[in-house]
Amino acid sequence: MDTEWPVGYQKHGTLTISTVGRKTGRKHDTTIWFAVSKDGRLLIATADKRRDWVRNAAKNPSVEITIAGVTRKMAVVPLETETDIQQTNDLYAKKYLLARLGRLFWPLTWKRFAHYGAFELKAE
Repeated sequence: MDTEWPVGYQKHGTLTISTVGRKTGRKHDTTIWFAVSKDGRLLIATADKRRDWVRNAAKNPSVEITIAGVTRKMAVVPLETETDIQQTNDLYAKKYLLARLGRLFWPLTWKRFAHYGAFELKAE
């Protein structure tokens, strides 16, 4: 596995997260959105923590992340502070049109949805 992401990786639309199934123990690949903060933190979020990749990562936070053909081992760490969650929400709205539209059409932001989750991916 490479040690660095390719130049311009922040502009890619999606990444692939490979989790280990919490019941089967088999590898599962899921394509999701991501954002990168100004200080280089790799952030991911979901409007529904009941999704399989989230529940798999909760049981085994060690995952593989692939962006632009480069794969790295990382750990999924839940974001706890309101500031971190808001930063992720803001970065998603800046990067993705659907996230911006969500802010326009629903007065509540994603972080206020009952099953919203935000996470940081940290190198292992």
